[in-house]
Amino acid sequence: MAERDYAYAVGRIRVLETKLLPVGFFERLLNTNSLDETLRMMGETEYGTKDLAVDFEKALEEQLLQIYDFLRELTSDAPELLVFLRRWDVHNLKLLVVAEGRGKPSSLGIMPIEELRKIVESTDYKALPKEFKAVLEHLPESGPEQAAELDKAYYRYGLRILNKNSRLLGEYWQARQDLINLQIFLRLRKAGSLVEEFKRFMVEPGVIDSKQWIDNYHLPEANLAIILNNSPYENLLRGKEEIFKNLPFLESEIDDFLLDKIKKAKAIPLGIEPLVGYLLAKEREVMNLRLILSGKENKLPVETVRRRLRDVYI
Repeated sequence: MAERDYAYAVGRIRVLETKLLPVGFFERLLNTNSLDETLRMMGETEYGTKDLAVDFEKALEEQLLQIYDFLRELTSDAPELLVFLRRWDVHNLKLLVVAEGRGKPSSLGIMPIEELRKIVESTDYKALPKEFKAVLEHLPESGPEQAAELDKAYYRYGLRILNKNSRLLGEYWQARQDLINLQIFLRLRKAGSLVEEFKRFMVEPGVIDSKQWIDNYHLPEANLAIILNNSPYENLLRGKEEIFKNLPFLESEIDDFLLDKIKKAKAIPLGIEPLVGYLLAKEREVMNLRLILSGKENKLPVETVRRRLRDVYI
């Protein structure tokens, strides 16, 4: 789909952006006294279906599926959009290949899980991106490396598509790669794993090359911020180095950093970028709603849930 063909699609998205839930609405949800009250308040929004009160997890997933279907139709399955949806195919491939079918499959991928099952059983991978095909044909027989290799293939595939077609999306994807590596780096260090373990799980580096990660793996914790120096992420943790010890908080900071990066899509008048930005905005919205509803269901303190919420696109 040529860039000029997105004019109508971007116009539709500009209208839908005005309907994204503002920060104040999430705050109102947080301050409700019960799950039932939260659900009633959500009845004011497009999420207020009868299924929400029955099974909010399923209802939120159905909302995402509708958004995905709408954007796929609007863009005629633009390859840049499909990159972001393929992660659900990776999830299902891991269930089929690594977990031998154990676990809950997602309905949100490009390909239904039964279609993926036939592909895996037949070992005919030509319907998948070439990066997936190359990995599936040479997977280790067993072990956690199987899942790691599929993750690496996914990020290589995304980089190939996005770098070719969009500077903003290519830069966003590189940032995702680097910040995924940061989380893997810290998680494995905390577990006392050797640097060789990090090498096995590290995805394709973005701006920060693999040598820098590996050479600094044994740095004292107080000096870990040196890895981010002279990179696009040097201000990410400035003055907040203590969050190296708090991985959930770090994940939240990373999510907000990436959202700020993709917000630049709103300034692009044509092209696929505004549509991908809207996709990520809706995914963020659903994530926040899920956090609030789960918190209400489990009677978590409001402040605990508030700390887990992510920034919003608007």
